[in-house]
Amino acid sequence: GYLKKCNGCPLFSSAVLISHLLRSVTSPTIHTIEKTTPVAPMNSFESISGTKPTWLSLAFKEIKEGPHLNDKIYDVLRAFGKDDGDAPGPTNLDPDDAGITLDTLQARIATELLDEIDADQASMFGRRFSSVSTLLKDDIDDSRVTTNHLLRLALHRRTVQILSTEDPVLSQRKALRVRALVDFIWSQSLVLGLEDTEARDAPTLNQLVHKYELQSTSSSEYNEFSPGVFHATLEGITSDFGPVHINILRIDMKKSSCRMKCIDARKTCTDLPALAKQMGAVAAISGGFFLYSEPDIDLPSIRTDPVGLIVSDGNAIGPPVFRRATILQTTGGRYGGSISLDKVGMAGVICAFDLQSVNNTPEKQHVMELIIGRDNVRCIHRGNAEEVVLEENECGFSIVGNTVVDRNDSPSLAKMPVPLAGFVIVFPQELLPNEFNIMCEDAKMNVSYALPAPYSRVENAMSGGPMFFSDDRENGCHEMDLPSEDFAGSAPPVTFSQDETHDHNLLPRMGVGVAKSADSDNEQLVCVAVDGRNLDRALGLTLQGTSDFLRVLGCTKAMNLDGGSSKRMVVWDQEMKTHRVVCLSTTEIKANCNVNNKGSSQSAAAPSRPVHSAILFVPDEK
Repeated sequence: GYLKKCNGCPLFSSAVLISHLLRSVTSPTIHTIEKTTPVAPMNSFESISGTKPTWLSLAFKEIKEGPHLNDKIYDVLRAFGKDDGDAPGPTNLDPDDAGITLDTLQARIATELLDEIDADQASMFGRRFSSVSTLLKDDIDDSRVTTNHLLRLALHRRTVQILSTEDPVLSQRKALRVRALVDFIWSQSLVLGLEDTEARDAPTLNQLVHKYELQSTSSSEYNEFSPGVFHATLEGITSDFGPVHINILRIDMKKSSCRMKCIDARKTCTDLPALAKQMGAVAAISGGFFLYSEPDIDLPSIRTDPVGLIVSDGNAIGPPVFRRATILQTTGGRYGGSISLDKVGMAGVICAFDLQSVNNTPEKQHVMELIIGRDNVRCIHRGNAEEVVLEENECGFSIVGNTVVDRNDSPSLAKMPVPLAGFVIVFPQELLPNEFNIMCEDAKMNVSYALPAPYSRVENAMSGGPMFFSDDRENGCHEMDLPSEDFAGSAPPVTFSQDETHDHNLLPRMGVGVAKSADSDNEQLVCVAVDGRNLDRALGLTLQGTSDFLRVLGCTKAMNLDGGSSKRMVVWDQEMKTHRVVCLSTTEIKANCNVNNKGSSQSAAAPSRPVHSAILFVPDEK
């Protein structure tokens, strides 16, 4: 192998990475969603002997008898199956056995996922599958079974298994599972073999931060491109995450006089540089989660609808349906109020209901107000259940965004489905105003929201999650707890709520944190845009890796925002006098296209997915 230099940082060529990273696997225990207990160590072939032979049992036999193979790879191969006997398909080790060739599977993915996602997404998932399969294919004709051969075998066989399932639940999650499988196999093939490469002598990611003193804006790596607004790019090789390419934005909220503006970008502009220019922002990042891969997106919800709380200039345009980590800026103060991170949910939220004529006349009639958590008023969302059973003398309103889409005010028992990105508000019938049914004739019902104290003065907010950590004395947390933030059941995004990889995937990430300036007591907002899916420059991070990175940057509280293909960071370029994207494109899986013509040849400048919600940093007018 060899090293090449890029801006003074050593980077592995993709040829070196492919040849070395795929040799050995040192995987932690992997769980599947069907299993809730750790996978038992596979130290002997007797663990599955006596059962009907499968490709998985043959693979384990090769691992046991082949000294060049690490037996921990077995935990990767068995992922996405219920148990060791759940390995359908031909009983051989040929990934390209008749009927499951690369081209055939790519075509199946692009067509069979159309029941759940749109054609563009299905084609993209097919391309990702093809890229990973091609990169895993051995360069040489070796009679031995190799690690990457077995990983490619698992990729093909598990993909067929996912696409062919007749399970009534799993058959509705094919797109989600194919997407997760491809990212999982790709991540494991790269990271779990890092100890067998030259990267083992490289610093860890945290050590790289200390090397360049990125905890302080006094580091020469930072460029103060606007007063109090600093940008740096961390690029290099690490022993724990391979090549990294991470953009860091640090904003001194007092020195910069910046206020945070959170918006639903779909209503303005989904091109982040153009949006930043339009809003007069010095910097901008992509925002929170939105509906995308969920299979049951029904009207009035549409794909790209935001998930969770968005407050824009004091207007709650999306309620905090799920109690999740949220970045908030309050009103008041010379510098637009303070930035904070907190878990915000529906408890105490005031829901005000109005009636409007179906002719959309501007006149509205106020109906009532309900406060979640008082007078037996409760909120049920997809993290709780997919259906609500109303007891006698209970009413239910099904709400999506600001619209009541269904209601049941019958005094008898009834059932109501819970909308995907909305909720059902359940309350005693006695709270209904008199002549309610007469009032509702020929009218539609809308709802507006008011946050309770201490959030009543919030001017702008964007939810994400999970909270990485918090050093608060009263409400602090030292580790992520996804179920406590309603990443459960079928709550969107299902890539988190139904994650079968248990945070083993390396992906593009977006995280934010709050820190104190090293030079003063001024509050700093720290934003990190982690690139991924790029073999040469950035593999990506896990959620835990992103959390650790923000911690070492000096944050005392930090949270996750939406990552993946939607992750974006834009800064003002003083020299070019324009706003520019500083991230690499992360929609496709990329490698050096000159290495045996393998991988995607898409350049880093290739277009990425539109930004559907955004956080902009706008200097206050003098």
